[in-house]
Amino acid sequence: MSDAFQFVAIGALPIQQKITANTATTIVDGTNNAVIVPWFEVNENAGSTPNLTVDIYDGTNTFYPGSDGLDGNTATTFRAKAVTANQSVRFSAGYVIQKGSKLRVTSSDAAGKFDVIGLRQVVQQ
Repeated sequence: MSDAFQFVAIGALPIQQKITANTATTIVDGTNNAVIVPWFEVNENAGSTPNLTVDIYDGTNTFYPGSDGLDGNTATTFRAKAVTANQSVRFSAGYVIQKGSKLRVTSSDAAGKFDVIGLRQVVQQ
C-alpha cells in the first residue's frame, strides 16, 4: 500500500483577521508549510460597498478562487468584485495553500472594512 498522499495536519486553527487598508492582507501564510483551508468567509463590517479581491499568491502568479454561492450569493470569482453593505461571502470549497504561497484579501477601501473568519490546518511535511 502506498503512502503517496499521506500528510499529518496540526489541529484546526482559527482565521480571525481584520482588513484595515486597501493593500493585499495575508490571511493564511504558507511560507514554511502547506496549509489546508476548509472554509473562510469575508464579511463587510461598516455598512459600505468596497470591492473585494481574494487571491492565492505563490510569489510569481496570482490565482483567484471563487465563492461557492452557498451563502445565498451567486457563486463567482472575487477579483475587484463589488460587495453590498454588510454582505458576507463564504468560500467553502476547500483550498490547499501550497508551501510558499499566501491566501490574501484586498479591499478597495482605504479603511479596509472587512472581517475574515475561518478555519485552517497546517500540514507537517
